[in-house]
Amino acid sequence: MKVPDPKTCIRLLRQTSTPVHIMRHCVKVAAVSTWLGKKLLERDLNLNMEILMAGALLHDISKYHSILSGGDHALMGARFVEGLGYPGIARIIKCHVHLDKNTILNGHINEEMVVNYADKRVKHVDVVSLKERFRDLQARYGTSKERRERINELFIQSKEMERLIFSKIDIHPEELNKIFRRKTNGK
Repeated sequence: MKVPDPKTCIRLLRQTSTPVHIMRHCVKVAAVSTWLGKKLLERDLNLNMEILMAGALLHDISKYHSILSGGDHALMGARFVEGLGYPGIARIIKCHVHLDKNTILNGHINEEMVVNYADKRVKHVDVVSLKERFRDLQARYGTSKERRERINELFIQSKEMERLIFSKIDIHPEELNKIFRRKTNGK
């Protein structure tokens, strides 16, 4: 499977006029995703770290264009990246907002789940709790009853992803905040 390296991912983000603040968010999601991925690999889970990294870096490649023109940024980004010949990365981008419920029901941790979960833990460039992230999502996107209910469903789904992922590794979910705060502050 063809996978773009990190430099190619950043080049693609620049070519699509992705604003710097969205690029920084993508880089932080990639850091969290790969950190979790390495922990899961230590527990013998089968994850492809190159796909995980590229999917995380490119997950919001169409976010800015969807803001300008409307549309589902996950689907737009998946189509764009698939058109470049990266179907494995497109799959992650397509699932980074709404993960297939069967993935969660069967308890199979894969690259899509890790990127989806990491994205739910990164508010702009800060690693925060799911509760804090979803308060922010409700404030920004919960403009109707239907949207608020949908965001609440995503919160419940994210809590289940968190339970699955952290049942395999040796830390509590809230420790992730501290780990990335230390790295950001240089401690």
